[in-house]
Amino acid sequence: MSLSSFLETSEVRRRFREEFEKPAFEADPELVAPPVSDRPSHVGTAFDYLLRFHLRRLNPGVAEGRQWVAESALKLLSGPEKQSARETVEWAKAARDDYVASGNATREVLEAALHLARLDLVVRTAGKKDISTVEAATEDDIKDLRQLHESIPEGDLRAEDICLLNPTFGKASRLVGGADADLLIDDTLIEVKALKEASLSRDTFNQLLGYYTLHIIGGIGELEEKPTIRRVGMYFSRYAHLFAIDLDEVVDRSTYPDFVEWFILRGMSQTT
Repeated sequence: MSLSSFLETSEVRRRFREEFEKPAFEADPELVAPPVSDRPSHVGTAFDYLLRFHLRRLNPGVAEGRQWVAESALKLLSGPEKQSARETVEWAKAARDDYVASGNATREVLEAALHLARLDLVVRTAGKKDISTVEAATEDDIKDLRQLHESIPEGDLRAEDICLLNPTFGKASRLVGGADADLLIDDTLIEVKALKEASLSRDTFNQLLGYYTLHIIGGIGELEEKPTIRRVGMYFSRYAHLFAIDLDEVVDRSTYPDFVEWFILRGMSQTT
């Protein structure tokens, strides 16, 4: 189970709908990075890695990340594939470090992110995907990823005190069989989406409130003190637009404690 599968059950969907009213998506951002590759999901995953590279450069001394999901592929592979994956990870780390130092998104940096996306696929499919059949990077992938990188707005993603990359939620993550968000920038919890259309679906809204609830239960990242999260949002990478939701506008503080208690009990019932 994962947070996504937890949120897919009819009881959970109904309870979220009763507790949280989804706000209207009134933004009308311009599409600045239209899809080029015929593998938008692969490019989207690669951009998740590339954005983390960028945030390390943008927020030096503040950005903190945990082990890449792609690194977990080493536990699922064996023989020559495992050795190749290990070499890919080390090469990608070196490319990342070069980017953090220079800010130059070379072809090597872009290819490194795409290769990590390929390893990420191994983990997301629990080792069932034969990545020898998956090309790591095509010319269209490179072009698509480059325009996504060039569209990143620095202002919205610059942190003052906190920048967590791919954080988990301590013991609370176990309630749903594992959960990791994309970013925490100061008081805003952010999901990154490389969608062709900018919109806020009910499923994504539930995901954001699910992350926030896990934070309330177990904290976030490895921080000793639980930070105050005031907003959740989506960064639409193809639109270079951050859509943020003030939590006080969607969370009823009089009923939310009961919801949190229900969430814990519901999660425990699915993990026992």
